[in-house]
Amino acid sequence: MNIWHICIFELRRILKIRSVVLNLFILPLLLIFILGTALSSTMGTAEDVVPDTVRVGIIHLSTESGGRSSTVNQAMDTFVASPEVAEMVKVQNFTTEEEAVHSLRTGKLDFAVMIPSDFEQNVMMGKEARLQWIRGKDNTLNTLGETLFTRFTDEWNRQMAITKVLGPEVIAAMSSASESGTANSTSIAVTNPGKTGTAYSASQYYAASMLAMFMLYSGMTTSTSLFGERDNKTLIRLQAAPIGNGVIFAGKIAGNSLLAFLQATTIILMTYWLYGVDWGSHPWYIVLTCVCITLASMTLGVIVALVCKSTASASATLQGIIVAMTFISGGFMPIPIDFVQRLSQFTVNHWALQSFLRMMLDAPVAEIVYNILMLGAVCAVLLFISGMIYRKAGYRYE
Repeated sequence: MNIWHICIFELRRILKIRSVVLNLFILPLLLIFILGTALSSTMGTAEDVVPDTVRVGIIHLSTESGGRSSTVNQAMDTFVASPEVAEMVKVQNFTTEEEAVHSLRTGKLDFAVMIPSDFEQNVMMGKEARLQWIRGKDNTLNTLGETLFTRFTDEWNRQMAITKVLGPEVIAAMSSASESGTANSTSIAVTNPGKTGTAYSASQYYAASMLAMFMLYSGMTTSTSLFGERDNKTLIRLQAAPIGNGVIFAGKIAGNSLLAFLQATTIILMTYWLYGVDWGSHPWYIVLTCVCITLASMTLGVIVALVCKSTASASATLQGIIVAMTFISGGFMPIPIDFVQRLSQFTVNHWALQSFLRMMLDAPVAEIVYNILMLGAVCAVLLFISGMIYRKAGYRYE
């Protein structure tokens, strides 16, 4: 019962401090809004950057004999008429390059593809066949067009390799299949990168990263509280009471842990209601992740409080650790560097962020559980270290 009394008193005392309420409850919501809004164009669901259809012009150049290559034309028509490709492109046919370039300049086309006159000849001779691009003004549309029609040439080159290995008889089979309209299947799997399971918005990313970071800041209130009892000499009176040092210590940790849970609940609910952040459909896994982060926060606060000699040094040390872990884990911005990514796997923020993101993307339960278990492993190490330091240093007035 004494632990419960100390816990409630500690929680009420902290909530009366305006700076704590501002830093732990209001500041993270402001940062999530600012970062999510400012970086939404660079980290979105991809629904905003992938167009519904791309206007593509296909230029059919004449062969050396003066006629058009029927095999290539039929294969290209089959390719662009397939349901997967037809949803992404709107095709216009041209006979000259000048016509296509004029349409690009006037905004009637987004991208143009030119079929060289020796395209089919290169295929028959076993050479690599390539299309030629004429790019428009939009780099996103250019990239989409190049990626799409590179699939067409890849299929032709694959058939070329089969022909070289299996013999010239395959050429006739390819031509026969092309004439029957069954050649060159697209083999394209179309997915929407803006749907669940493949991408997340900037608001979701920074809601997860800021939640993890500011829950760790609850450990700073723990450190400050432990030092405050010493500095104000109130720890002497507490130790004079008929309760053990362990009860005092546990009560203060429990109070700050409740503060961390209240903070997490506030951030999750407010970002859901105000910013429309989708936290996924696994509320109990969210709770379990928050429990692990709270444990990590408290153990970090205890370690720093028992090692450092003053409140100022403890606050500076803990703040440096939290900011460093957040930066390394990509909490401010994803860092595509292998060494940094490997180093981030030793931080609390990395596994907390990945756990939240997996839940937001509705990933398989095995992936979610794996990240939570790794987060738990990091917390177990911190708990062991804090236990060893507490046994050696203890929490007493010196």
